[in-house]
Amino acid sequence: MVCALISSVSLVWNSFRRYYLAPMVTTQMPEGVSVSKIIFPAVGICTNNRISKSAVTKLAQNLLQEERNRNYTEQDMLSLLLSLGMLYNQQSMDKKQARHMKLHHVLGNYDVNELLRNLTPRCEDLLLRCAWNEVTINCVHLFDFRLTMNGYCCTFNYLRQSDITFEDKNNGTRSLDMYKYGNKSNFDFEQGLKVLMKLNESDDFYYNMPIEGAQLQFSDAYDFPDSPSGSFSMQIISPNVQMTVLVTASFTEASREIQHVPVKMRRCLFYDESSYLPFYTHSDCLLKCRMLFLLDKCNCTPFNMPKMVNERTCDMRDVPCLNRYNAKSKAVIPDVDPVPPELELDMVGGGIPCPMCHPSCSKTAYNYDFINVKMYPEYFNSVPENDRIPWLQGANFTGTSMVHVKYAREVADCYGQNVIMKWFDLISNIGSTCGFVTGFSFVSVVEFVYFYTVKLFRVVRSRRLQENRVGSAMSSGNFEHISRYRPIYWNELGGSTQWRQGTAY
Repeated sequence: MVCALISSVSLVWNSFRRYYLAPMVTTQMPEGVSVSKIIFPAVGICTNNRISKSAVTKLAQNLLQEERNRNYTEQDMLSLLLSLGMLYNQQSMDKKQARHMKLHHVLGNYDVNELLRNLTPRCEDLLLRCAWNEVTINCVHLFDFRLTMNGYCCTFNYLRQSDITFEDKNNGTRSLDMYKYGNKSNFDFEQGLKVLMKLNESDDFYYNMPIEGAQLQFSDAYDFPDSPSGSFSMQIISPNVQMTVLVTASFTEASREIQHVPVKMRRCLFYDESSYLPFYTHSDCLLKCRMLFLLDKCNCTPFNMPKMVNERTCDMRDVPCLNRYNAKSKAVIPDVDPVPPELELDMVGGGIPCPMCHPSCSKTAYNYDFINVKMYPEYFNSVPENDRIPWLQGANFTGTSMVHVKYAREVADCYGQNVIMKWFDLISNIGSTCGFVTGFSFVSVVEFVYFYTVKLFRVVRSRRLQENRVGSAMSSGNFEHISRYRPIYWNELGGSTQWRQGTAY
């Protein structure tokens, strides 16, 4: 009996321990979900040339008209305006180029976002032909000129309503209904997004990276395109290249049953669980954490991050501070205990602690495969108009590149996340273990508790009352003789059958 009891306790303890250490389970749905029901990822196209030569030349000419800039020539002004690149590439620059305070004085009263937006190459100059799901569409109607981590870029299906990131908790406009909208595509050879772009090298002025071409950005449709915050992928497309991007999606949906599991154990948050954000996503949480870090250190936020209400955007005066904290602001210390060996160096060297940021419980993730093929513009230009596909008719392929973004599979992987067992499953598991090993069950536990608490208390209480009555009777002298034997109850001898027949004793 003792061995059985020890075995039972051991098995019950192991059940509790397994449930506590891993209370959740992720299962894959074999049927998956059709990609036509999933929002297409946001696509951004950013030229590596971040400042248009024609636009900055016009700006230099306008600045020379100001009284404070009479001592500069046009060439001096252009050389000075080259320092605007420090707002993009926040790295230490040559001392001759680091003339941020002089440039700040030359610019006078200026808005950083408006200034750099006006200097960025325009979408209408970059994008020549566009098609969406086999339908030819004017690129201006398909793409928006929006803010990303690389400044202002041409974005498709980027559904964030504004570049003001964090709204008031009570006045937030984001909700689950927003995921019902957005461009969606099917799995087919000609489906998806197709773009013919022209990279105008004659308009180059400042490259944020020393590579010709453009950056293709991919992110969730509602997440700010920002690589340190996750949900982001980037690829360089060079001139005279045809790139095919194959997208595979996976969808994870978490049951509300896991909400009673502590966050430290499930390591994820639902959209309405965080007091840090009105509508929680992992990407927005990391972004806000990094922005608040820079706001604390530099008293401003960089222009290539969404604006914060009632806070200042960094300008040329803040370049030294941004350079100082640039590396640290891009590294987020994960809330992991114990810290893996490969992350120990980050703990020593810096990084931002963001313990409030956990992955989203329900999310859509995208993976991308890139296939590059060299283009021959002379051959494409020689193809007769009647032999070209509709969206490329009339196009000149000299100095162009082509991008086709489409789904690689018809079905997206679908995962469900739930508790490994509910409370009644756990009780049933423990009860069956005890019953199998010792013949012990939860009914036996209830009886054990009853007899050794309630029943015992009643017996002790009745004995004390009886003793009190006997004591009081003896002290008064009025008491009856108590027999050792109780009177016979005659029905006990006759049985219940005779009683039902009407015979009573």
